[in-house]
Amino acid sequence: MVLDGDIDRDVAEVRLIDSVDQLDEVGAGALVVLDRRLSHIADGYLLDVAVRRAVSREVAGLMLTAPEGTDVSLTARSMCRRSGLGLVRLSPDRDLNTVLNVVAQEIADELHLTMERVRRAIDAIDQHAGEGSTATDLATIGSHVLSYDIQVTATLPQDHTDLLAVPVIVSQPEGEQFVTGRLPDADANTLLEMVLWRLASEASRAAFVAEQAERTNMLSVDEVLRQFLGASRETRDDLSSQARKLGIPVDAWHIVARFELDIPQEGIADGLLAYESRERLARIALTTASSSGGSWHTAQEPAALWLLHSHHGSSPPRDVGLRVHRLMGSVLAVLQHAVPELRAYVGIGGVHAGMTGVAGSATEAKVAATHARSQRGANHPISFDAIGIRSTLVEWYGSPTVQESIDVLFAPLDKVSQARRNETIEIIGTYLDFGGSIARTAEAVHLHRNAVRARLQRAIDLLGVDIDDPDQRLFLHLACRSHRIVGTSHS
Repeated sequence: MVLDGDIDRDVAEVRLIDSVDQLDEVGAGALVVLDRRLSHIADGYLLDVAVRRAVSREVAGLMLTAPEGTDVSLTARSMCRRSGLGLVRLSPDRDLNTVLNVVAQEIADELHLTMERVRRAIDAIDQHAGEGSTATDLATIGSHVLSYDIQVTATLPQDHTDLLAVPVIVSQPEGEQFVTGRLPDADANTLLEMVLWRLASEASRAAFVAEQAERTNMLSVDEVLRQFLGASRETRDDLSSQARKLGIPVDAWHIVARFELDIPQEGIADGLLAYESRERLARIALTTASSSGGSWHTAQEPAALWLLHSHHGSSPPRDVGLRVHRLMGSVLAVLQHAVPELRAYVGIGGVHAGMTGVAGSATEAKVAATHARSQRGANHPISFDAIGIRSTLVEWYGSPTVQESIDVLFAPLDKVSQARRNETIEIIGTYLDFGGSIARTAEAVHLHRNAVRARLQRAIDLLGVDIDDPDQRLFLHLACRSHRIVGTSHS
């Protein structure tokens, strides 16, 4: 029974004494047990003397044997209360040797890592499992029970031979780590590593559960949004309530981006793996876009994915289109990092409001993506607003004078086949689209750089154009663009 003082103190050793003078020999942090004969001083001034000496020696606590109801010195109790020295009474029917052995074992357990402490740590981890504990929370639990510092770190020092480290997520060995100092004893290190792996097991389980819940929600949103994008007005009205329940703000302002994916088939054995690849890319795209803030949702098609950005308020920011265009460039970079061989044709719609706005922006995004594909503009986002020049070019080409000038320009190509003529104009146009880059042109038209360079030079020589002259270069570029839109000239 605790009579007074603080019993929540660290104990370094346990000492049994049979005289008060022996208190001068004990060290700081000791738990001093008075034998049965000496315990008779409980109700006298000698206990006051013993308490004073114990306080001066920074003893952790005094334990004496006395029947219940014994009048323990009030002065001694008052000194214990003020100093924090723990004063504990044992019942006379307690075997003192058993008590000493139990206390000594407890002290040993606190000083050395034992299987019992490991069991307690694992029990504590199990108790908190499923309560939404983070990796840091779990590390704190393990540290508290084991009395060893366990940290979560994303980077290990270059020389970490003095550390024990275990991945927080078992399937991500290069990710965050549970880390603690290595102990001198090999058996203790084995026990300590058992606790680290138990922490990793719980953290991995929690991450898997969270990922599955996120995946289920994402698939539900994907299905509804995919139906919403392709639905008639009447069907969209029916889907609206379901979309709202899933957190899709159909009444807000929206801008839609479409990624038409050319996914490499190497290593993809069947359709299931192909689907898993698309789903992984969709998650990466959604995570990257969401990191910029705002409301984002995604939907998939067999060879494409959609990103929907929604903005609440009476009107969207004036630069939202520009911001989304830049962000889609970042999304593309992250997707290419995940799949370096990936080619994507990306179109971005305009900003529109409400249910019909989602469909309208999606239609524009699809047109822009189609334009990107026709221009061989892989991995370069194109906004629908930016392709308005097409109508201007059509109107410009409608002039008989312009048509005649273009016919004269391309007349030297009449000597080759129609296919070769179109191919030559395509190479020139692509070269000018890419600002004179042979490398990007070769990638776009699927030819070797040397072949592109040779064909380009022959074509320019044949046409008799000075490509270094700004006016001639501009007219040649416009002529190639018009050829793509309208078709072959009327020669």
